[in-house]
Amino acid sequence: MGSVVEEIAEALTWDGVRCVISVFVVTTAEAAPQVNFRDGEVTPSQVKVYDLTADEDYLPGRHVFEYDLIFDAVPEELEAYLEVCLRRACEGAVVAWLAFEGSFSYDYLLAPEVAGQIYGICAPGARAELALEGEVLASERWRETLQRYARALRGPG
Repeated sequence: MGSVVEEIAEALTWDGVRCVISVFVVTTAEAAPQVNFRDGEVTPSQVKVYDLTADEDYLPGRHVFEYDLIFDAVPEELEAYLEVCLRRACEGAVVAWLAFEGSFSYDYLLAPEVAGQIYGICAPGARAELALEGEVLASERWRETLQRYARALRGPG
């Protein structure tokens, strides 16, 4: 693993006990989409789903769900697994992204201020984009990529 992938792996084990990969999904469905996060032998020991849909009308006609994929240890081939998770989460979504625990806020939805906490994003029909290299995660290009997705979220439902 490269150094930033190692830093991401370390951040995913923030509680010192488990690895938690947080996947955020914006969809037009009122219920959380069923997503298969198993990839070969890599299977979360637990998947917790949270409805983050705001009472306020931040995203009219859209619902936000967080999936916390819990592992006893960081999956081998983390980068490949993250890409699989992101692609699968995008099926039936408007936008899906990978971000660190505690990074979600409607006030800063995919905003430049939180770009360093979001390390993957995609939409249906588009390739999954991962920012697993330090220069990418901290780049203006990455902030612009997230802003492009943020604009798509605000578009017609």
